[in-house]
Amino acid sequence: MKLSELKFIESWSKTRENGRLRFALRSGITWSIITAFLTKVFELSKYSFSEVYFNQKFYIYLAYFIIIGGMIFWKFIWELNEKKYQKLLKKKQDEGNS
Repeated sequence: MKLSELKFIESWSKTRENGRLRFALRSGITWSIITAFLTKVFELSKYSFSEVYFNQKFYIYLAYFIIIGGMIFWKFIWELNEKKYQKLLKKKQDEGNS
């Protein structure tokens, strides 16, 4: 096995121990905030920073992204990493039996 694969197994094992809720909060909210801010960057050519980011419309927009991130993004990433984890565990076990 590659070192990167072993590191992934170790890292994801710790993430799994911490649980889905913690992962959802960390990854979902992080994705949401970054995405919300980046999608509004283009408006900075027309409006000031405070007009773009410090208004009620942006807060609603941000809440929308947090809901999406909290409900969809983290679940997608969790399932993707879980499949990779199971595949690598099987590979590790198969190599150990050879």
